[in-house]
Amino acid sequence: MKNPCFHDRPAPGCRLIRDLSLDPAGEGAYTGTTRSGRAAPGRSFGGALVAQALLAAGATAPAGLSPGSVHAYFVTPGDSTRPVRYTVTALGEGQSWALRQVTADQDGTVRLSAQASFRRFRTTAGSEHQRPAPDGALEEPPEPGPGGDGCGCVAGYGFHIPGCGTDSREAESKADSGSAPGAHRATWLRARHDLGELPAWHAALLAYASDIGSIGVVDLPHAAEPGIRRAASVDHAVWFHRPFRFDDWLWYGQRSPVLTGGRGLFEGGFYDGGGRLVASVTQEVAIRLFVRVSDGA
Repeated sequence: MKNPCFHDRPAPGCRLIRDLSLDPAGEGAYTGTTRSGRAAPGRSFGGALVAQALLAAGATAPAGLSPGSVHAYFVTPGDSTRPVRYTVTALGEGQSWALRQVTADQDGTVRLSAQASFRRFRTTAGSEHQRPAPDGALEEPPEPGPGGDGCGCVAGYGFHIPGCGTDSREAESKADSGSAPGAHRATWLRARHDLGELPAWHAALLAYASDIGSIGVVDLPHAAEPGIRRAASVDHAVWFHRPFRFDDWLWYGQRSPVLTGGRGLFEGGFYDGGGRLVASVTQEVAIRLFVRVSDGA
């Protein structure tokens, strides 16, 4: 499995790439490790599980195909202190497509179940349409960040991103018809390492980053409400619409249209520097609110 961080010397972003890299463990099987975030110590970061499942599936896909989509369900919380085994099953393939099933488990306990599709992107012109790019996506991208490996807190989220290795800058976010009042945010994102001509790695790192802050966006209108919240992602889906580079800045618009009955929906869109929608994201999250009742109340 090709790795864009093939050199021995330290370089920005290599830690994340090496954290997400997988080791072969038999035919159609791979093992990897994950990291936890400060918000949930000891629990595997969901974006890492999705990214590794996509890499595992891509390792078995025919040459010349790029990731088209990934649909993942979080079954049980992963343990970041133990390795994860990814087992890939071929569901079908043709001349320009392939579909894979991936099961991620730890000692037989299923953590993630995912399906990933692969396709050959057309190079000939055809009919096209997309929603107009938000104003923020058409602004000049931010200046490059400082050197180093990109570790630490990502601006605007307040928790440690597992593996580090991404650049992010908060961006202007305006409400649109797809978001509930106050439930929207935007961020500039990119990998801190040259990913070369490896579409699977560009897609995997985008999928990884797409899980950053999703629960927070759903909860934004309620951040000042009293009580303690327990939250988790239920599922996660990403569609890749056209070729892109995740080592270039992408504008990530995030919004939530609904939260009810303890379940909320998150939606996101990645736009490149030309205002083209390159990927769409949807996630359902579970949020439980615990209100403390004072003695004698």
